[in-house]
Amino acid sequence: MTMPRIPSLPHSIITAQLNRVTSLSGLVPYSTLRKSAISKEMARDSFASTEDLQRRARNAPSGAFLAIDFVMVPHAGRTMEGVNDHYSGQAQTRLGHQFTSAALVRFGEDPVLLLERFKVSQPLETTCYPYRTATQEMIHVVQDCLAADVPMAGLLLYGEFGRDAAVTFSREHQIPVLIRAKANMTVQFEGESLTLGALSRQFPPERCHLYAEFGWRVRRLPVAREVGGFDVLIVWRKVHGEWTRFFLFSTFGDDVTVRSLLRAWKARWGIEVIHRFFKQNLGLGRCHCRTIQAQENWVWCVVEAFHAVLRVRREVPGMTWRAAQRQAAQHAEKYVLTGMDQDVLLLKAA
Repeated sequence: MTMPRIPSLPHSIITAQLNRVTSLSGLVPYSTLRKSAISKEMARDSFASTEDLQRRARNAPSGAFLAIDFVMVPHAGRTMEGVNDHYSGQAQTRLGHQFTSAALVRFGEDPVLLLERFKVSQPLETTCYPYRTATQEMIHVVQDCLAADVPMAGLLLYGEFGRDAAVTFSREHQIPVLIRAKANMTVQFEGESLTLGALSRQFPPERCHLYAEFGWRVRRLPVAREVGGFDVLIVWRKVHGEWTRFFLFSTFGDDVTVRSLLRAWKARWGIEVIHRFFKQNLGLGRCHCRTIQAQENWVWCVVEAFHAVLRVRREVPGMTWRAAQRQAAQHAEKYVLTGMDQDVLLLKAA
């Protein structure tokens, strides 16, 4: 393999990630820098730009919703800056760290990731890396998107981002929100205070409308809390032949149908699909550099690598994620190693 002619470190990292290289030693053939220099450069300056959100949002379909989530990754070692114990039933170890994800999603379309951001735990916060609660993190992400004029049809959230606080924020900014709620959430329904679990017993599957597109039975009910009124969706679905239920509460208007809300929630699951793709194929959580800045630069490159794959999938409809990654890697490698084919599937700013 010849030495590359393009000295951009971000390009080199993205090319390595597309080739499923996750170690600094494996990155060396794609860069003009030595391993030790790569680590120092990654920790020195941020790769991010104020134009990133707007640039990435241009790849999203019209009418997309903004979905925000946390992704948990195992930590590489206790000596690294940013290490903390985060509980996760999905992680193989409790030693890990979290990233905040935000993506524009629409039913039937590939999710378009806007950002992955290192989430600093409270004992590790500094002036450069402040700690935020889940609700504060959600508000911070949405405000960044609004400042960048990112269009969104509404917010799709899990309950960890706050219930009443999320409703209040959505109304203050006139952004409707759809949030998954827990069964122990208490609401007022027809003058009675009861949990969603108790409410669902009044509306078993046979009393709910069937939406054949999803195989779900759903009942939409007007309820209230201290922050005001909104709708609750009792959603029944069959899991291993048994009816199980989950709950969504919505501040969307009555003009938005239940079918549209269900489609939006199904689209939100796309962000979890790409989380698996990031961890298995693009090296999310595999950076062994010891600073938060290096971790953030690595995950910034993961997002750019994902957009390279996304562009291939759009140019060749029906192509699998893995095949699109291989093709994107070929284009990127040709550019980094030869300087040819500059209309590549990588960021232009790098």
